[in-house]
Amino acid sequence: MSTKQQIYKILTKKYGLTLKTEALKYLETCVSDHSPAELVDTLNYIATSYIQQQDGGHRLVDRASLERVVESINRKAAIHKSLEDTGSVIPTNHSSHGGMAGGSDADLDVNINIENIAAYMHVIDAFDVPRWKFRSDGKSFVEVAQSGHLLAGASQKAAGYRDRYDLIKERILRNEAFRASSFARKDDYLEIMPIKNLQGHKPGSYLLFGMLTQITEGKYHLEDPDALIELELDGKIEKGMGLFTLNCFVLVEGLYTEERTFKVRTLGMPLPEPRAKSIAAFGHNVNFFGAPSTGDEQVILEKIESSMTDVMFVIVSDVWLDQPRVVMKLRQLFDGFSSEAAIRPLAFIFIGSFISTPYIFDGASAAAYRDCWNTLADLLSDFHDLAQNCHFIFIPGPNDPWNANILPRPGLPTFFTDRMRAKLAHAHFMSNPCRIKYCTQEIVVFREDLTNRMRRNCIVSPADSEDVVPIEKHLVATIVDQAHLCPLPITVRPTYWAYDHALRIYPQPHLLVLADRYESYVVEYEGCQCVNPGAFPNAEFGFMVYWPATRVCETSKIGA
Repeated sequence: MSTKQQIYKILTKKYGLTLKTEALKYLETCVSDHSPAELVDTLNYIATSYIQQQDGGHRLVDRASLERVVESINRKAAIHKSLEDTGSVIPTNHSSHGGMAGGSDADLDVNINIENIAAYMHVIDAFDVPRWKFRSDGKSFVEVAQSGHLLAGASQKAAGYRDRYDLIKERILRNEAFRASSFARKDDYLEIMPIKNLQGHKPGSYLLFGMLTQITEGKYHLEDPDALIELELDGKIEKGMGLFTLNCFVLVEGLYTEERTFKVRTLGMPLPEPRAKSIAAFGHNVNFFGAPSTGDEQVILEKIESSMTDVMFVIVSDVWLDQPRVVMKLRQLFDGFSSEAAIRPLAFIFIGSFISTPYIFDGASAAAYRDCWNTLADLLSDFHDLAQNCHFIFIPGPNDPWNANILPRPGLPTFFTDRMRAKLAHAHFMSNPCRIKYCTQEIVVFREDLTNRMRRNCIVSPADSEDVVPIEKHLVATIVDQAHLCPLPITVRPTYWAYDHALRIYPQPHLLVLADRYESYVVEYEGCQCVNPGAFPNAEFGFMVYWPATRVCETSKIGA
């Protein structure tokens, strides 16, 4: 059977892909030196890689898209070969496709470098995150089509809260404390009572789950999809870790009274769930994060990840480009990472605000703001190696233009950053929040002054005084337990209803960057590393360095 016939048999008949003439000629050239056995494996690998990169769409294959797939495969082959040469174990069935012509091993440096490993890094905009809805009847998630409109109808607001309720409740019910075995007594497990069912029960002790709301001024209620009940929060309440604000979902234990109110005795956040358990419940087939598939199995990616001990991310927050002292310290930062002895970062993550005062919508401010970015572009021109080889990820903050201060915030407009885009080989102007996928690791970056805002809006004080439990631990517990980056009322922190799902963090990420003006911290909670680099100018020009191979985040400072 000829090469062309094999291509037709595998790509078209088996996978439903149709190749344009130029794509077919290019693919024939790529696999011309393969043996019959290698040819079948290689064509299957190319087909599955193409489908995964296209996320199942675009069945008509052109040459440009096919070249990108082949280039990605060749990069991975170079990495696998390098790991094999250094004694790392890579299963042979995953590297048998080898390098291919038209960008083969002869054209690739088999030593792993930033360019090669960057094939395993993806940056995801909040507006590209898929929306998944939990179907309680089928105990599964289904993907919901996006309308693409920022301003959604009122039904989307209610749907967002219901989706969060369903997701968190399902997570709670998977906990051993809520799972009743066949012969278990009622006292052996916990049972959540739907609020509407209280009407048919006598006063007594019950456990409820719902969202904290305020229907009438001065009174707090607990609400689930079918009913609500007034809460009595006076008296002694045993509280778990967290900051309890309106719109938080909570577990409440207490007494149902004759007055049909609920006297709270215990108040706690939803029980957290380790990432591995969340994934085990639904597998890797549900792509909550939104990153394209790399085509490699988990064990391969984990091996690459642990072998790349020199890969690092540099995280800097509140990079005020209108302050000369900040620009001077950035020069020192770049100078340090461009020295011969330094390890070159895979990516610099620069988080706003990029000016020290709020942007004013007038012509003078627009020109000044653009000049700030031009200054940074000119600065990076002096560090050609970093500018051409590192990835630069920029995330807007509260002082930055252009859109309304509603979450999620789109990336900065090209008008202000065109010179930066021209100077940098890999510039990513992303939304706030944004997501980064590196090998198996998921990283979420969010810029918001959450610490003070959440503390100001608590309806009850935290469990212990802040001298015993630092406020950042309460904050991290709240965000992770709520599986949401900003569980505040929309009157306090406006959000686009149609994109509430972009603020959810389920399953919990490996690294959660909560960039805040509050002092820097590193907190690990239920296996999730949560960090705040602090404001660069106010934290003695401090920043953080994240090492994915060891999952360690270090605090660093630029010397005087």
